[in-house]
Amino acid sequence: MQDLWTYLKITDKPVALYGTGNGADKIIARLQRDGTWCKVKGIFASPGFVRNRSFYGHKVESYEDVKERLGSMIILLCFGSSLPEVVDYVHRIAEADELYAPAVPVYGSDVFDMEYYRRHIDAIESARGLMADELSVLTLDNTVKYYLTGDIRYLEKCAVPAEKEYNMTVLKDNAVYVDLGAYNGDTVNEYRRVFPSITDVTAVEPDAGNFRKLCANVADATLINALISDIAGTAHINSGKGRGVHEQDAGDTIESVTVDSILNGRSANLIKYDVEGNEHKALTGSVQTIKNYKPALHVACYHRSEDIFDLPLLISGFRPDYKIYMRHRPHLLNWDTQFICI
Repeated sequence: MQDLWTYLKITDKPVALYGTGNGADKIIARLQRDGTWCKVKGIFASPGFVRNRSFYGHKVESYEDVKERLGSMIILLCFGSSLPEVVDYVHRIAEADELYAPAVPVYGSDVFDMEYYRRHIDAIESARGLMADELSVLTLDNTVKYYLTGDIRYLEKCAVPAEKEYNMTVLKDNAVYVDLGAYNGDTVNEYRRVFPSITDVTAVEPDAGNFRKLCANVADATLINALISDIAGTAHINSGKGRGVHEQDAGDTIESVTVDSILNGRSANLIKYDVEGNEHKALTGSVQTIKNYKPALHVACYHRSEDIFDLPLLISGFRPDYKIYMRHRPHLLNWDTQFICI
């Protein structure tokens, strides 16, 4: 299989970017590295977001204006969304032109291209062998294919609604739930709705602004303003980035905690990990809780290129008796993908 980046080197078609956010920055950096940035002949935004502005020296246009000017072209989607109206609009564009969504990691610098795949093929195959059902194998395989090609149709072929994903986890009465990356409380309230047997909630959120919203939106819970990691102590974050708050080498100082430290020997029945690329560290900091109580785990696996193989191998190393499932919810990119371990 040829990866998208190689294809862009050999194609004669003009390229247009759809989107002007952080994803576009990362895609442009890779195009510049590959010497293919010169093939980008237009940049456009969604209806209502065009305005009078430029991006990387290109006037931001509408799709219709770029289409009229370039004709047949390759479109690189530079953002993700699960909003039905956005998904429908992207699909309409894809019916007229070649459209790809380059897989650039949310965190980390390793792009999952063919060279990366070859370096990690043994670990990928080992993780594939841990998948508990055919849909999980298909989801892993199609995620790899999407990473290499940028073809969103691979993700569409394995997408399942959230309800089917939730139904895989069965909790006993008076269940203890730990929400890591609680943001403004949306997932705490969602999990309480889906799993009415939850009576004990601990939620961890590092960003001060998000934490204030969490406190306003969630009642009868233990709420902790800290970074979840592999050690209890101090760490650094980039505050004020909404859901993008993550651990880094420098920045605002914050208390760091682990699952093991906040539970302090108590059991848990369900732990949700969606911690902006810190999933490996957060799992490592949960090792005693996992070994002692085997809680159900819902682990986001889309922040770093290595997550799809590194995280199941890590979890299996802690408890080989977990059944590990991989599920992807409808989304233009792979951002709503997680491992469900039960």
